[in-house]
Amino acid sequence: MSRLNTLTQLLEQLGEPKFRLKQLNEAIFKKNYTLYSQIPNIGKKLKDEIISVLGDEILSIKKLSEIKGDNAHKILFHTKDNHHLEAVRLQYKTHAALCISSQAGCALACTFCATGALGLKKNLTADEIIDQILWFEKQNLPINRIIFMGMGEPFSNPLNVFDALNMMIDKNCLHKSPKRISVSTVGIVPGMQRLTKEFPNVNLAFSLHSPFSDQRLSLMPITRAYPIEKVFTAIDDHLKVTNHKVFISYVLMKDVNDSVDHATALAELIRQTPDRIRLCHINLIRYNSGPSLTTYQRPDRDKIDRFMEVLENNRVHHTLRQDFGLKIAAACGQLAASAKK
Repeated sequence: MSRLNTLTQLLEQLGEPKFRLKQLNEAIFKKNYTLYSQIPNIGKKLKDEIISVLGDEILSIKKLSEIKGDNAHKILFHTKDNHHLEAVRLQYKTHAALCISSQAGCALACTFCATGALGLKKNLTADEIIDQILWFEKQNLPINRIIFMGMGEPFSNPLNVFDALNMMIDKNCLHKSPKRISVSTVGIVPGMQRLTKEFPNVNLAFSLHSPFSDQRLSLMPITRAYPIEKVFTAIDDHLKVTNHKVFISYVLMKDVNDSVDHATALAELIRQTPDRIRLCHINLIRYNSGPSLTTYQRPDRDKIDRFMEVLENNRVHHTLRQDFGLKIAAACGQLAASAKK
């Protein structure tokens, strides 16, 4: 049960007036209070009742360690049941984005991913997802955009992720614009379909990493359950309903998926429909090696340039993402992997 549901039930049991929940929401989501005992406009008796049920800490996660780079600020949190999760705040010239986790660890075992090497520890609760955002905001570090691209696969934890999305958008909670929220998936089709139906204004991102089915299966075992073709059918449906961009994430790994043949096949995949040509955008990401990963390497610059040239010649929208966090192990799971060591 979420914190808000618990508070709602408690206030009803105690016969508190309805405006009391609004006061608590304001204290939790809009103010910098970190303890229920700090909230000034509710009586001591009610505070004591809340603390007896929820404890004094408002947030469900605590900082275990942190590391900062020029533009990246990464926090390793632990939950009350002592599992690790990560969030990374990325500071751009015009805004700050927060990359959040939906699970502690991950069961999908993508071979290039540090989180996959940890295995799945738990599904994060809706509060544990939301509290990654609240931790930064309560430190007076504003968040303009939210990206589910940290530890875990969001659509493998649908109950809590969709509850968290509701709280992010709810005007009584975080009150974020859905257009500034993105969910990245390896291609869990039922979750993609639900997002299209329930949150059409939330941005969708798909982690592809190879346009060749056999190779993608070797890199990402989930391909067996959800082949590339089925995922793109769900993307096509999403494009028709929303008319919004879909971002295709593609991590470039040296001598693995950075060839001209890969770029050509990727372009052909995008050029299969007019909607894909118009609305699909490739985010190219140079592989970020970390302490737990040694198999893969960053590609050479000349190969990146050739790869991008193929996309350019085929008029496929693409961006080579900025390298934030190389010095601080900012790829998802790397800090948790180091802590586990």
